[in-house]
Amino acid sequence: MVKNLTIAMKKLGRLPRIKFLKRVKLGVRKYMTDYPYYITVQTVSACNLKCKHCFINDYHTDIHDGLIKIMKMEEFRAFAERLTPMIKHAAFFNFSTFEAILNKNLFQMMDLLLQINPDIQFPFLSNTMELSEDKVRQLEKYPIYEINMSLDGYTKKTVEDFKTEVVFEKIIETIKMLKASSLKDKVAVTFVLHRNNAHELPDYIDFVHQLGVRRIYVNNVLTFTKALEPLALYTPDGNVEVQALIDEAVKRARKHKIAISVPRMKPKQMGCQTVEAFYVDVKGNVAPCDFLGVTTPFTLWGKTTSSPPVIFGNIFKTDPLEIYRSPEARQFRQSHRVGRDLPTQCVNCIDAYGLMCSNRIHHTA
Repeated sequence: MVKNLTIAMKKLGRLPRIKFLKRVKLGVRKYMTDYPYYITVQTVSACNLKCKHCFINDYHTDIHDGLIKIMKMEEFRAFAERLTPMIKHAAFFNFSTFEAILNKNLFQMMDLLLQINPDIQFPFLSNTMELSEDKVRQLEKYPIYEINMSLDGYTKKTVEDFKTEVVFEKIIETIKMLKASSLKDKVAVTFVLHRNNAHELPDYIDFVHQLGVRRIYVNNVLTFTKALEPLALYTPDGNVEVQALIDEAVKRARKHKIAISVPRMKPKQMGCQTVEAFYVDVKGNVAPCDFLGVTTPFTLWGKTTSSPPVIFGNIFKTDPLEIYRSPEARQFRQSHRVGRDLPTQCVNCIDAYGLMCSNRIHHTA
């Protein structure tokens, strides 16, 4: 009990103030009921882009067990039926870690989930290439928690050199479209920090401020292979020059009253919060995250490791709640909560060291 309380206090201390109370309530509900508050079902394991830094482009090559698929509505009904007790207790449901809007049945899926849990909310990730005015109008009808769009620079060349087949003007047009909609307060952007765009970060803050964006997430690039390592800026001892750019970006964000979350440049073993979600792939397999659902390589400090997938069970063979509460799944989550004795499959992933999405440093508006 004391250990759990200590872990909870550490996690809450890393939260932005604006989310503190809500997360306290979610945390209490989660630990009291022993249900996950966040569910991800990979209704889309595909993307309309082919960015070199994204691990899905290694499916069928280095990641031999990755499955490219868009889930059909009748399949999703079966998933929802199996997950109904969890959905009733969940606060958030994410339709994919890739491009969810590619699934033509997305809005029907939302309707089905709202029948099960009218209070559930939908986080939404997008590279914006498939977001049309019609789809934005449809999204306005639903409880969207946040629309997080990828924008890795403020110049056309920087953005298009990094993300293959993306169109800079389309991203800006979509942000403006969303800011003119009822979703205007839900708009956020993510900037993946790497060697070729770090210099743009401070001015990027001013740029998105002019677009009306009020929430920015900064990530380091995750190096799956040695070929991606030259892009990474974090080092075992930190990166003073890049840290100065981050500090300036934070300063400008505060000036514009923009909330910004930034990663560390020096690793600190903290564990990963992604494992707290209940992740289900297109086959019904439950894994700690999308990376560990397949044989994903991780390269860190010149060393590449690759482990077999970590599968806790399949929702069509075992009760999903039994999987979530299994000793194996509990121990995996616990090791990340404590931040010590990480699972061997995670020791080479930067997200366990405060370098990517989990445990970013939050600066409120």
